[in-house]
Amino acid sequence: MTRFARHLEHHTIVNPFPGIVKLEAALGHRIKTRIGSNESLPDPVSPLAGEFGKALAELARLYPDPYAHALRQRAAALNGVSADEVLFDTGADSLILLGLRLSCNAGDAVVTTGGSYPTFRYFAEGVGARVLEVPYLTQGDRLQPDLKRLAEVARVEHASVLYLANPDNPTGHYWQADDIRALREALPLHTLLLLDEAYVDFCTEAEDAPPAGPLPNTLRLRTLSKAYAMAGMRVGYAIAPAQLIAKADQIRPQFALSSVAQAAAQIVLDDPDYSRRLISHTLTLRHHLSHELYDLGLTPLPSHTNFVSVPYADPMQAEAIQRHLLTHGIAIHRPQHPATRHLLRITAHPQATSSRVLNALAGQLEP
Repeated sequence: MTRFARHLEHHTIVNPFPGIVKLEAALGHRIKTRIGSNESLPDPVSPLAGEFGKALAELARLYPDPYAHALRQRAAALNGVSADEVLFDTGADSLILLGLRLSCNAGDAVVTTGGSYPTFRYFAEGVGARVLEVPYLTQGDRLQPDLKRLAEVARVEHASVLYLANPDNPTGHYWQADDIRALREALPLHTLLLLDEAYVDFCTEAEDAPPAGPLPNTLRLRTLSKAYAMAGMRVGYAIAPAQLIAKADQIRPQFALSSVAQAAAQIVLDDPDYSRRLISHTLTLRHHLSHELYDLGLTPLPSHTNFVSVPYADPMQAEAIQRHLLTHGIAIHRPQHPATRHLLRITAHPQATSSRVLNALAGQLEP
C-alpha cells in the first residue's frame, strides 16, 4: 500500500506542458513543425555551435521531452521492467527529494542511518520531516546499517520514509537481495523504502545481484554519474511500481532533465561495453588501492563501490591527514557526521596510489 503526502493522496495534478513526444503519441504521427513552444530561432552563428558543434546547439535550443520517453525505454530494457515503472530526473539527489515530497507531511518521521549519505537529511529537513537516526552496526571489520533496528524504529514511529543507501556511502557496505526483501517485509506497508542504489553497478558478482524488478512501495534510485562517467550531466532514474511512478511524475519539474543530458544518456546507454569497461577498470583500481593500504598497515573497510574508506583511531587524526593533503591540492573526503568523522573516503583513481597520497594516508605527512 502506497501512502502519499496528504495533499497528494486524493488529488491528481495535471502537467500543463506534457511535451512533444506525448503529443505525437496521442496524435499517432510526428510533429514536423514546432511553432507552439516559444523556442528560440535556429541560429547558425550561435557561440555554442562554434564551441561544441551544431548538434549540441540545436539540442540546447529545443525544450526537452519532459518524460524522457526514450531513456525510460532503455532503462526498462536494461533492468527487465516496463517503461511505466521507470522515471528519470536530474540525478539521484533530485530523486531523493522527489521521494520525500511524495510521501512526507511536515512533522512526519523519516528514518536513516546516522552517518550515511547526508543529502537525505539535508532534503528531509527542508520538507519539515522529523529525522530519526539509527547508529551503524559494527561487525568485525565492517561498519554496516542496522537493518533490524531501522525497521523497528520505522514501525514504532510510523515513519513515512526509510532511507537506505545500498551500497552504503561512506562505508561501502552492501546488503544482498534477500536482506533487502526482508527489510521491505519488516516495514509498515505505508512506509516508503527509499533505496539508494547509486553504486550498485559496481556489485558485479553473481551473489551480489540486486533484487529483480520493482519492490512494493519502494523507490529504487540509480544514477549515470558513477558507472557511466556522467556526473556533470545530472542524470538519474528510479524504478518503482507504476502507481508510485505515475504520482511522482505529477510533481516533478517538467523540463529539469535537459535535451543535452537526455541525448548524452542515450548514447552511453546504447553502448553497454563502455560502462562494462569503466566498471572493470574501476574495480581493478579499487582492488589495487585496498591492497596498497593493507600493505601500509591500514584496514580499509570492505567496499562494493568505486571508493575505499579508511577508519582512523579518532577524527583528529583523519582531519590532520585530510588537511595535509589539501595543502598539496589533493582532495579526499572526510564525512562530517559524528559517527563517521574518523573515516577518510578515497575514490578509486590512478592518482589515489601516488606515493604522496599513500604516505599521507599512512600518517607520514611530508612537508
